[in-house]
Amino acid sequence: MKKTLRFGTYCCRLLLILPGIFLLQVSPVKGQNIDFGKSYINITKGLNGGTIETGDTLEIRASIVVRSGRYDSCGYIDAIPAGTVYIPGTIRVLTNEGKIYKQFTDAAGDDEGWISGSNVTIHLGYRPGDGEASAFRRGRIRNTHYPSFFGGTCIMVASFQVVVTAAIGTNISTGGGSMTYRLTPGGSLSSFTFPSNTVAIYTNYGVCSNAVGVNAIGTEFNGTFGSGPTRNRGTSANVPPGYTYALFTNSGPNDYYYGVANNTSTINNYTTSNSWLKPDGSFPTHRVFSVWDIIGDHTGAADPYAGNSATDTVANNNGGYMLIVNAAYRIDSAFQQTISGLCPNTYYEISCWIRNICSKCGCDSTGKGASSASYIPTAPGDSSGVSPNITFEVNGVDYYTTGNILYTGKWVKKGFTYLTGPAQTSITLKFFNNAPGGGGNDWSLDDITVASCSPELQLNPSPNPFICENNLVEIGATVYSYFNNYTYYKWQESTDNGGSWFDTGVNGGPEVPVWNGSEWEYSVSYPSFIGTSLDSGKKYRLVIATTASNLADANCSFTDATVITLTVDSCLILPTDFIGFTGHAGNTAIDLTWTTNQEFAPLQYIVEKSTDGVHFLPIATVNSYHNNQPTNQYYYTDNSPIANTVYYRIKLSDHGNYKYSKTLQFLEKSQGLSFGSTANPFKGALQFEINSAQNTTAGIWVIDQLGRTMSQYTVTLNSGRNPLVIPASEKYSAGIYTLKVVVNDFSITRKMVKASY
Repeated sequence: MKKTLRFGTYCCRLLLILPGIFLLQVSPVKGQNIDFGKSYINITKGLNGGTIETGDTLEIRASIVVRSGRYDSCGYIDAIPAGTVYIPGTIRVLTNEGKIYKQFTDAAGDDEGWISGSNVTIHLGYRPGDGEASAFRRGRIRNTHYPSFFGGTCIMVASFQVVVTAAIGTNISTGGGSMTYRLTPGGSLSSFTFPSNTVAIYTNYGVCSNAVGVNAIGTEFNGTFGSGPTRNRGTSANVPPGYTYALFTNSGPNDYYYGVANNTSTINNYTTSNSWLKPDGSFPTHRVFSVWDIIGDHTGAADPYAGNSATDTVANNNGGYMLIVNAAYRIDSAFQQTISGLCPNTYYEISCWIRNICSKCGCDSTGKGASSASYIPTAPGDSSGVSPNITFEVNGVDYYTTGNILYTGKWVKKGFTYLTGPAQTSITLKFFNNAPGGGGNDWSLDDITVASCSPELQLNPSPNPFICENNLVEIGATVYSYFNNYTYYKWQESTDNGGSWFDTGVNGGPEVPVWNGSEWEYSVSYPSFIGTSLDSGKKYRLVIATTASNLADANCSFTDATVITLTVDSCLILPTDFIGFTGHAGNTAIDLTWTTNQEFAPLQYIVEKSTDGVHFLPIATVNSYHNNQPTNQYYYTDNSPIANTVYYRIKLSDHGNYKYSKTLQFLEKSQGLSFGSTANPFKGALQFEINSAQNTTAGIWVIDQLGRTMSQYTVTLNSGRNPLVIPASEKYSAGIYTLKVVVNDFSITRKMVKASY
């Protein structure tokens, strides 16, 4: 938000901020003051944000900001970027809030904008009787012209739209093009060429769909900005020189300034309450510019969307800090850091939490502020003005934009998944402002994360299998991951209760994962062996990695807390033994079947059940046939509900002597509710089938990667197969979604992938 305007006598100089991100800045001499900027908006990804993929629609935006004086011969010339195609009828001039101010045809000679071949031309300057542009000449812009910013600055955004045709894995440039202008009336024509700006065409994975590893960002208290007893922490070495540190006053931090604080109220009228009016007419005001939110940071908040309340630095001497940025006309970096120690060929979530902190910062094209009764809102009820829009850049290439972050009074998580190269171990990460500035574009940033996307492991037969001495020990594991590159593995063993681990020499890879409808999976087994008393208490775990070299690096391989602990019992020798033990999980029950050899005496088979694989309780007793047959087969059905994961084993008892079968493990089943035929990935609308054992009512939810509900409604299910379609799901951005179906207190979920092709 800009409340204080800068005037004076200036001449131009060029300051390069980033590749493709620039500022035409000025020095005292000549009485002119102008800024230029160029950016783009990913219209396809909308408010959710995302990477740019083949088929996405981009709006290319070039802004001119006249802060004092006048400029003649103002015009914009650009070329359609290679790897894109122009969308007819999209040549326009926008306000800084993104509203259409002037619409042009594609043809030349009828208005001030046109396209010829791949070249776009827009003549700027539209004040009647004051050097107005026409189809045949460039026009004049004064700082007092419309679109106006509080009557003292004119902000115009020349724009056109394209569809990306470049393939995933390639780059395009959204830079280039130029602005023309005259520094003095009748002076020589000047031209400024926008630098190139490289943008990756990259699959939109969203944030990690499985677990997230250790945060590797390191700097700024591992992305949390730390905590302390004072409201203002001090400067950040990760904020580039384009922004200047400032305290929170009645009128600051102003444009191009930032703060690091645990309370955003003014220093002149300190408060912890966010309930003051907007605008706050107190003197002095509690709110920056009388309208900013008064909040605390995000780290550790009980409600991650609400965040923490503003810190009471009198009663609480350790409030968490956040970065607060007052962005403006320049499209420049607000945070940057080189991060080392990364693992090659590994997917990383790069994310942060952001909050739009001003609901009353808008200034419309007529120069009226959001508190004015005649203010023209950007959308019904929206007076926040320019929405923050942040680009994530990795190694000089744009990979992700957040989309416009509307004011909601809430924090929102934004991020994407990045794959390091075959030998890459570091990245330079930058977050920079991608919005044109003016009224609004004020935001807070916290909890920056660069962490590996971890898979999930399921060990079997149970965490604590019971084995009779001299019986066969069979253990294994299944690896689940949204990404199919965790294909190398090794087994490790511990003999000191997990205090230390050593490689068993059993390793392999690359395995070939199989897509199971929602993620990739593969299974591996440890070589079977005969258990002895020396094996009791041993622990086994699986370690996986994306490459053979990563498998040897403890920092680049993955395991979790799930381990198998063997219990080997002497188990008195009984003449009857188990031949097999299997089970089947149906919709409403689990059927168990076991087979034994000849029974020489009356026996009892005690069915035991566990919910943790450690503590088993008897649920049934089955008497033996004792019929002198060479083999005997038994059945038992457990009709009780399945809660999460359950385990079963059979205890063979002979007058106080006993032995155990192997342990079976079952995951939660649908109790008559299951997914039928489902297109996954899906391209258009999300279509699926629900199988129901009865006529009932179900709640349907679709939830995106950030936990936001995309769709929620109620349907009536008939007994049998029910084809369903999620309304408006064809408009979803490419990425991962959770489809959830709830009947009474029971739910089933499935991860769904919206394809980008």
